[in-house]
Amino acid sequence: MEEQIDILDVNGKNTGKHCSRSLIHQKGLWHRTVHIWAIDNSGAILFQLRSKAKENHPGLLDTSCAGHIGAGDSSINAALRELEEELGIKKKEEDLEFMFECKHENYLNNGTYVDREFHHTYKIVLTEEDKKNLVPQPLEVDEFLWLTPKEFAKMYKEDPNKFVDHPEDHFWVKNHV
Repeated sequence: MEEQIDILDVNGKNTGKHCSRSLIHQKGLWHRTVHIWAIDNSGAILFQLRSKAKENHPGLLDTSCAGHIGAGDSSINAALRELEEELGIKKKEEDLEFMFECKHENYLNNGTYVDREFHHTYKIVLTEEDKKNLVPQPLEVDEFLWLTPKEFAKMYKEDPNKFVDHPEDHFWVKNHV
């Protein structure tokens, strides 16, 4: 059975209804996701290179990890699940710091995939041991890339098309890490 996701109204309020992930995007329904930015003790930021097999944004640099929040689930639980699934690391709720919520709308694949989301953005500091144990999720993540905020800003300025379009996240990364 396909993952079920809560449907939100345009203001981010839960409607009490849910549907499949594919229908969410086919109909362009508002829903919740999580974005997690991992940094190390020196302030370098972990980016994932999305798998070339991904339906959307294949081969682009993206948040450290991200995912949909399942129907009835909390953003913190979804964030912990995504850390384990996409990065291969198990963490606790207190390891995550909530940063902000953002409303974002994107039309992909000639408008056949509409992404209307409210994403909760978290930050986590990874230890050297965590960094050694990172394991990219097959078919989701091809590799990881660590960039300092300065390196990211330069790379983004030179070619923003190398990155998945998350302007609010990118502003935060460039100015708050």
